Amino acid sequence: MTSPSRTISVRICHEDPLLAAGLRALIDQAPGLAADQGQVDSGYPMDVVVADYASGLALLGGAGPAGVPAARPPATRTIVVTRRAREAEVLRMLQLGAHGYLLQSSDPRELIDAIRHVAHGGARYLCRSATALVSNSPPSTRLTTREEDVLRLLVRGDCNKGIARQLAISANTVKAHVSAICFKLHASTRAQVAIKATDRGLVQSAA
Repeated sequence: MTSPSRTISVRICHEDPLLAAGLRALIDQAPGLAADQGQVDSGYPMDVVVADYASGLALLGGAGPAGVPAARPPATRTIVVTRRAREAEVLRMLQLGAHGYLLQSSDPRELIDAIRHVAHGGARYLCRSATALVSNSPPSTRLTTREEDVLRLLVRGDCNKGIARQLAISANTVKAHVSAICFKLHASTRAQVAIKATDRGLVQSAA
């Protein structure tokens, strides 16, 4: 936990150079905060890292821009600042251990509050939009790994037999997974499942 009287060191890891410069200027103007700019795997730890989504994934052990996980610096608390506002994206980052999630449309003062909050050992800090997304997805309604596999193929348009063949499971098992997915997404048809899953970011839309 950071002492309230000590300067909080903040590293900016953002893929947009202009936005990174703005974040650094904003943080440097705040009393008790000092910003640095660099890569997530720099050699010395910081109190807080403010990262874009891809850099956050790399820092927290997910697949980064190059698809290679980076080691997480000790004692570093991570706040993600991004345009990504889909339920699955917010949940994935929180499951990986992000301490904060803010949209780029958030009030600049909220970022300063978030940095101080997590640096002093506070619970995770979410902007209002991210809070609403997480509140609308209680743990009991989240998809299992196998359901995610079935959903991906369902959205692609595959029939139950085709999904069963690709996943090496029975068609009856696929049917059971599809029923569970419909229940969790409050959908009554496969078309509704596809629309809701895409809108919520549970699957990637077709290119």
